[in-house]
Order: sequence, then structure tokens, then C-alpha cells
Amino acid sequence: MQIVWDQGLDLPPGSRLRFVKIDETGAAGARMFRYRVYAQGAEQGTQYLLGMWRIGADLDDIEVVSESAFVNRRGLLLNNPPNPAQLDAETLDDGSEVEVAVKAAKGEPIRFVLRTADSKTMIAGTLVPAPIESLDRGCRLSALLADPEGNSVLLYLDGFSPNSVVAARGASHGVTDEEKIYTDARGHGVLVETPHPKGIGSGTLTESIQTPKCTVKVDVPWGADNFHPI
Repeated sequence: MQIVWDQGLDLPPGSRLRFVKIDETGAAGARMFRYRVYAQGAEQGTQYLLGMWRIGADLDDIEVVSESAFVNRRGLLLNNPPNPAQLDAETLDDGSEVEVAVKAAKGEPIRFVLRTADSKTMIAGTLVPAPIESLDRGCRLSALLADPEGNSVLLYLDGFSPNSVVAARGASHGVTDEEKIYTDARGHGVLVETPHPKGIGSGTLTESIQTPKCTVKVDVPWGADNFHPI
């Protein structure tokens, strides 16, 4: 379900949430990230609920961020229906925006959904305040924790050759494996890694991909001691 959410729930087709960082405050271990939200595919005049789903929580336990959210013509989320002066605003500094403020661990995805009361419209988006990713010559390898202790990790590939097979090599505590990732017509691919060697409580997963086009590598800390806000 996490993978489906990250790709978009498509109710309506092509709809997505987009997050734009406003600022971050605080010291290490207590940093707060603040974002404004835009909804592609949302309709003006419709009241929405904005919910948040964090890893480790059941899908039935989505946290309500706002019970009353609206959009203007730019898709900007507002606390009330936009007045004429707000219809085409990209940003507003009068407290009328629905803002998202979160703390997050390294590689932690925070998933949001904007939905109608009947759930016939469900617009999803995934926010990763502290991404684990590697970029090289148009290729991107991103790692997202799939549970708080990182016993499962989602690896997303983008920018690779379309409809191809890519070899991904993972290593953790001397245990290595190699997996095949099949990219789609957009050069996007997905792999679920389980970097938990038997008898080991924590460590680092190193995942690397080397192709004629590019070389990317990420280090993903896992284990209970590694899950804390940056």
C-alpha cells in the first residue's frame, strides 16, 4: 500500500499533492519542517479532509491534520473557501494556508491524503523531509524506510533506461545480495529490501547500482536506535 500511495491513488487520475518548504527551525534532534501544500486535481468549492499516515501506524489510524480544507485556482490548500483576492495566490501570509509542520527521521516518509467525505476523491502525496538519495547523470536512487526500524526499505529508481533490467547490490554487516529491478517505460523501478541479518539489531544498509549510464549509492541506517528525528 505504501508503494501504491507513493505512485498516486489517482482519484481523480493524475491527481497529486505537492509540498513546498516554507522553513525549518530548531536544533539537531528537534528540527521542525514546515510546508505549504498544493493539490493537483482538487476542485474549487469542495470541502476536503487532510489526513497524515506515518510508518508504523495502521492505515485505519490516519491522523487528521485538517477537517476543513479548500483550494484556490492554483491548488493552494486553504483553511476556508478563497475570497476573490485569494483565488490566484501562489502563497498567502495571512494565516489562511493549511500548513504542515513535521519532525522526521532520516529517510522517513510521511504520507498525506486529501479526500472528500465520501472518499470518492482521494489525492495522495508523500513528503520526505530528510531524504536518503543519490544522483548521477540524471539517475536517482531514493531509499525510504518502510517501517520505523528499517527492517524493510523501499528503493525507488528514476531516470534509468526505460523497460530495462537493473542490478542492485545490497550489503549490511557483511551480508550481500543482488536483486534485479525492472524499470517501466518512464525509467522508474521499485525494490523492497530487508536488510536485517539474523541476530543483528541495527546497522547500515548500503545499496548501490552501476550501469553504463550512471552509478548511484545510498547508505540507510536501520534498527531501533536509528529511528529518531534529525
